[in-house]
Amino acid sequence: MWTSIVNFIHDTQPSTGRGLVITIGWSFVVLYLILKSVVEKAWGAAGINRRNMIKNDQLRKKRFEAIRERIDRSEAALERYAEILKLNFFELKEALQNDRLSATAVLNAYLWKAFEVNEKTNCIIEFLIESFDEAENLDQKWHLKPNKPPLFGLPFSVKGNFYMKGYDCCIGLAKNLFKPMQTECTLVTHLRNQGAVPFVMTNVPQALLSFTCSNSVYGTTSHPKDANRTPGGSSGGEAALLSSGGCVFGTGSDLAGSLRIPAVMCGLVTLKPSESRFVVYNAQGSLPGKGRIGLGFGFLTKSVEELKFLTSDVLGTPEYHKLVSKSAPLPLSSTRIEQCSKRKLRIGYYVDDGFMKPVPALERTTQETVEYLREAGHEMVRFHIPQPHLAASLFYKNLLPDGGELLRRMYSGEVITPYMKRFVFMLKIPKVIRTVASWLLSSISPQLSLIAGSTVSDLGDLRYTQQLTDQYIKDFINEWKLFELDVLICPAFTGKICSYITIYIVVPSVPHQYPSQLSMCGFATGLYSMLDFPVGIVPTREVTKEDDALLEDENYWPVGMCMKCLLPSDLTLCILFSNYT
Repeated sequence: MWTSIVNFIHDTQPSTGRGLVITIGWSFVVLYLILKSVVEKAWGAAGINRRNMIKNDQLRKKRFEAIRERIDRSEAALERYAEILKLNFFELKEALQNDRLSATAVLNAYLWKAFEVNEKTNCIIEFLIESFDEAENLDQKWHLKPNKPPLFGLPFSVKGNFYMKGYDCCIGLAKNLFKPMQTECTLVTHLRNQGAVPFVMTNVPQALLSFTCSNSVYGTTSHPKDANRTPGGSSGGEAALLSSGGCVFGTGSDLAGSLRIPAVMCGLVTLKPSESRFVVYNAQGSLPGKGRIGLGFGFLTKSVEELKFLTSDVLGTPEYHKLVSKSAPLPLSSTRIEQCSKRKLRIGYYVDDGFMKPVPALERTTQETVEYLREAGHEMVRFHIPQPHLAASLFYKNLLPDGGELLRRMYSGEVITPYMKRFVFMLKIPKVIRTVASWLLSSISPQLSLIAGSTVSDLGDLRYTQQLTDQYIKDFINEWKLFELDVLICPAFTGKICSYITIYIVVPSVPHQYPSQLSMCGFATGLYSMLDFPVGIVPTREVTKEDDALLEDENYWPVGMCMKCLLPSDLTLCILFSNYT
């Protein structure tokens, strides 16, 4: 089935002569990498990393068991947990604020549920032992008192690349084990100050840059509905836990779709603000020194109202601005949301971004959403992405301006998870061979040819790439203004990943091995990171058997639409528009 998707993306097969050249070329690549491995003698580092992984796994199992023993598992307790877990975000918040529930009781319920979810999906890398004391201290301080903190007693999960004092932040790399952090992520600190309780850390892909969620240190995280599929990445552990009911809300980062893709695959709601609108310190990034790509931070929730509440609590507030002065002091405007909700919007849309054609399910759900909004009285305007192939080339150059050298160092000496081996192998291909491969692929797969050829040759080329990127952003904004758009919607990823409303993806929740073969799908989400536009994701439709008859897909996987707003100040429109879908 998935082979047909890959063939759908690649379009055609090579001619015999060209195929022979490609075969010879790949043979040279393999020989080169074998010789390189022999010369570098990476076994020493790999051996140390393997021993560290074994030691970490043994200690981690003991920590998990210590937490499990502290959870009351009596029949009466399990009945209480079931009642607590039935409550939605706002019902739980109200019960905590009114002392009908204690922070300790809620924490125990979610710890019990988190263990259950983890056994099924392997989404948790650490349980935070201090959460017991935090919940007890909150109860002692605020019992029967008014004006509790807005997030009092709400247990939340922490993405595995956020610093937690006293815990490793290894992002799936064994070389980073046994190096506990001395500081804490500013987003976690703020949420703590607002009364929330961080209680688990969740799994991420090896070195983050993937939408599979697998690494050799903690293993592979599975989709809650199908163990053979990925929940997305890099915030895949967060999405798997939240969509299974294992936490109240999740946190995450998004460089090229890391919040949006898991939301798409697991049927959740998220919002990626622009980089300057919400700055977070003390979080591990896979690409420090990145090019012109906006890094966003945000939440994963089950509803738009929950997302709006959490975003309002953090975005531009004086409390958070004290923690991170560089974060724009621009609160979410409830007044503007109300004003915009009373007028008709001019909404742009597209079905095909011009680089990767979406599968039938995404085309259908886009058209249905367009018709729904048109019937609601909004003005719908077809929009075309300006120069999509130029945009794709700029995105991939900005993503790896050093040609992947930093990532190669990060993966060096590591035990590579099977689902990342192809990606790591591609990173190691010398530039000259990539250039030849780009030429050979030009008439076979324009997308793969573009990716293979999207490298920065020297500092002059880097400067020119940044110049072109800045100009492209200006051109895109001018095109937006020319169409006088309020908001833009489009398919969720570019292919067909169990989609939901991001930007646009060509695949539903795929089996774990496929993300490394679908790097061209990254442009769908990456475009709006390069533009640094705010982007929201909300669930819309489902994939049907009829949609995927040509691709032999399975029935009923979520599909989404994505909307984006032009400027950081238009984040309010992004949240408002989520309610329409």
